[in-house]
Amino acid sequence: MWNEPSSGIAVSIKDAQASNQKPVPAVVASVEPFSIGEDLGFEPGDQLLSINGVRPRDLIDYQYLIVEEELHLEVLDSNGELHVIDCEKDLDVGLGLSFTEALFDGLRQCNNNCPFCFIDQQPEGKRKSLYLKDDDYRLSFLYGSYLTLTNLKNSDWERIEKQRLSPLFVSVHATDPTLRSHLLRNKLASNLLEQLRWFQKRELQIHAQVVVCPGINDGKALAKTLRDLAKFKTDRFPTVISTAVVPVGLTRFRPIDDGLKPVSSVCAKKIIKQVESLQKEFLENVGSRFAWLADEWYLLAGKQLPERFAYEDMPQQENGVGSIRSFLEAMDEETKKTTLKIRKTSKL
Repeated sequence: MWNEPSSGIAVSIKDAQASNQKPVPAVVASVEPFSIGEDLGFEPGDQLLSINGVRPRDLIDYQYLIVEEELHLEVLDSNGELHVIDCEKDLDVGLGLSFTEALFDGLRQCNNNCPFCFIDQQPEGKRKSLYLKDDDYRLSFLYGSYLTLTNLKNSDWERIEKQRLSPLFVSVHATDPTLRSHLLRNKLASNLLEQLRWFQKRELQIHAQVVVCPGINDGKALAKTLRDLAKFKTDRFPTVISTAVVPVGLTRFRPIDDGLKPVSSVCAKKIIKQVESLQKEFLENVGSRFAWLADEWYLLAGKQLPERFAYEDMPQQENGVGSIRSFLEAMDEETKKTTLKIRKTSKL
């Protein structure tokens, strides 16, 4: 389990490297009843310092470390007393602990300057966590948040490979190197295709996302991006599993006028026509529609949503792709159940 990240441990890449920051202890938030953790005496507020001599950096490390049958734990309780605990358990059985943070060494923040960044478009005076620019591959693996791959060090790539952190969720926006660098305002964004080949070689997977900015990465650029990504679906091992096409969102709180245009009804209709045409192409070539439009496109265009079957196994539902159709489907089922109950009751 994970609570909202606290701004107190958020660090930038530069700050983390400069300070050589080490993981802070994992603070226990709750202990599952009748669990091994409860039997060992864990309580909320306890700090898990190390497991078998290794200090976990985050929830991923914790999950990897506790699968062993024999554990040597160092724990600091809320009174500041150090406890050393040795226990034996069945392989792969957890301790029943949840923590106040998923990341014990700080949130990896974004080093891009995207003009459409939703963080920069929020009003002032809200809770601090709303202003954290998350671009952390670990949260992408754990919770499906999107990242850009622009802030990874060699050690991060090595860890992704070693711990098989797949699938990850990647904001692509464009596969053309110059265009992607322009969109992210970051020259490190230009090597995306090389990074995808890295995932392909190691048989690791990603879900992709394209935020469409009218007049910038739509039209021919969008077609190129989706076709480039679909090439990574045709291999014997699908590297790019799916792609979501999302309209840019602009608010009145944007700090600067950088020429971005909101998505109009006319634009939405063009994008729908283009992507649905490409879906037919992908369905024939790779056996899947592969690229799906976020529900907002159909709302903006005033068009009917696709039928449920068109979303296949709903790979991008958490990204707002097919969520309305899924809701309507669930509501229909509940309506049928309620109607049957009313009929049965009326017969009594």
